[in-house]
Amino acid sequence: MKIFKLLKNRKLGASDGFSMLEVMVGIIIFTLGLLLLGSMMVVSIDGNVWSNKTTEVVQAVRDKVEDFRNTKVADMHNGNDVVDGMLRSWMVSDEAENLKRLTVVVSWNDKRDVTHACTTTTFIEAGI
Repeated sequence: MKIFKLLKNRKLGASDGFSMLEVMVGIIIFTLGLLLLGSMMVVSIDGNVWSNKTTEVVQAVRDKVEDFRNTKVADMHNGNDVVDGMLRSWMVSDEAENLKRLTVVVSWNDKRDVTHACTTTTFIEAGI
């Protein structure tokens, strides 16, 4: 109760409230924070685009490897195609009597027109 009486009897003085300088400094700090947050969002969006493209590349490689796992030995040969704007090429070579080496290369250009490539090599049993 004593605290409430003190607060009730307190008179507003010249030191109460914010000065114009304090308000302006607060606005400047808030604006800088928003600007930095905006630049972080741009970096985040670029990272998401890169991640999405990497997922597409890995899926293109997996699709081709899976195609070869279900292909007859006589039909296994080198080639290339275009999948979703990415050049996919593959090379098949004999490793042993019943073993084939499959190398799949997927290449693409990013938004800055820089060429990137992902290469995967796997071995496939050619039959018994």
